[in-house]
Amino acid sequence: MGLGLASVVGTPLADMMRSRQDLLGQIDAATGVAGDEIDSIYGAPWNMTALVNGAFALVAVLLGAALLGMLAARNDERAWVRALAWAGVALGVIGLLIAGGMYFDLFAPQPELPLMPANPMGG
Repeated sequence: MGLGLASVVGTPLADMMRSRQDLLGQIDAATGVAGDEIDSIYGAPWNMTALVNGAFALVAVLLGAALLGMLAARNDERAWVRALAWAGVALGVIGLLIAGGMYFDLFAPQPELPLMPANPMGG
């Protein structure tokens, strides 16, 4: 359940990876084109956070499902163990949905440069 919760609220590892990717984006932006700067500074750290949180969510789902599979063969399990396994799976699935939405920019689009107005002077 802890991994599922971590995938939903984020982790220090995801924050560290986002900061690292942000720094790399700033370095790339110093030599890049404006459109690439936005992707390097905003898009890459956002996607890195989604990937790390998605990895935690996937592990939560797999561990919860494995535990539920092992509990199915036993008759003497305690009810709280099964409940925690289901909670881990549920939080992991929610975490996967959130991470997927973040990665594919379903919640907020990536910033874009506005179109430059045409020069009325012709030059």
